[in-house]
Amino acid sequence: MPFDFASLATDIRTVAVALATITISYAGFSLATGKDVQQREEWKEVIAGVLIGLVLLFLAPLIAAQLSGGHYCG
Repeated sequence: MPFDFASLATDIRTVAVALATITISYAGFSLATGKDVQQREEWKEVIAGVLIGLVLLFLAPLIAAQLSGGHYCG
């Protein structure tokens, strides 16, 4: 029985989205309730990093397919 990489990629994306949701929620709460300007800037960077990571996670298969000349069907 061959290993199903498409299923693994879907599972990884699901876990990543769940963790990103938790991280953004906590960072947003900390950003809304924090009074220290330095700490607020750090939480803004965390949120930006998580969003960039999610964009890359979902665009990586498309970019790889374009670079390799293959077809993306996931």
